[in-house]
Amino acid sequence: MAKPNPLSLYFIVSSLSLIIACNADASKGNHDFSYLEDSSNGPTKWGSLGTQFKSCSDGESQSPVNIEAKKAKDQPYDLKRSYKEAPAKLFNRDHAITVEWQGDAGGIEVNGTAYQLFQCHWHIPSEHTINGKKYVESPSIYTHFVHGHDAEIHFVHIDGNDQKAVIGFLYTIGKADPFIEKLSESKLKAIDTNGNALGKISASSATSGSKKYYRYRGSLTTPPCSEGVTWTVADTAKSISKEQIELLKGPLDHGFKENARPVQELRGRTVTQFGDKE
Repeated sequence: MAKPNPLSLYFIVSSLSLIIACNADASKGNHDFSYLEDSSNGPTKWGSLGTQFKSCSDGESQSPVNIEAKKAKDQPYDLKRSYKEAPAKLFNRDHAITVEWQGDAGGIEVNGTAYQLFQCHWHIPSEHTINGKKYVESPSIYTHFVHGHDAEIHFVHIDGNDQKAVIGFLYTIGKADPFIEKLSESKLKAIDTNGNALGKISASSATSGSKKYYRYRGSLTTPPCSEGVTWTVADTAKSISKEQIELLKGPLDHGFKENARPVQELRGRTVTQFGDKE
């Protein structure tokens, strides 16, 4: 994969970090929106909360979506990963727990375009569905989703033109996730306003493990719901423990404990699939 100059990538990430923070975390500090279905600022009302959010209701290619595996069209392999260790910090962005890399953490190449890894964050339960799997609450102390997925992680990448590419992995309840374990329980329970330093970490192992991926064009799943995002969603679910789900939910504000946007209509978009060659 042809790599841009690392120094150039660092300045791209540095100069655009505020833009991404605003796009991915529009709720920071003012709670403009929530995930409470019956509230005046819930998911179905996002588009009416301000002109900057209009894409949430008027957009033609919104995310997340339901992926029907049998209808996904085959395409050539198109996901080259090239991650490396870099300093990172853990943040509570009010609506989601995020890991934000502070330097050149490598990235991916999609259709010949290089994207730099900027951050990852979690949604509980999952936002995307595969083959229409729905969620059913259990009477336990946590919310478990029968025949569905309990959480989803998004790795957000950006290119030199502020275009975004996201890789999504779904989780089901089971063994603890090794990547989340690296964050440590103490740092998740008490996140400083300036972020908790995690040392140098890599997204390499956390973004592998699936034999098949789905690809489609969509949007950010939080306001302002900006479109033009290249989505890659893994077919194979990762494992997460009940305790880890509670740790990720614990620091979040009311209205964001369950922070998954409902599935949006495909509106004629094509979903493709390809196998992993790495």
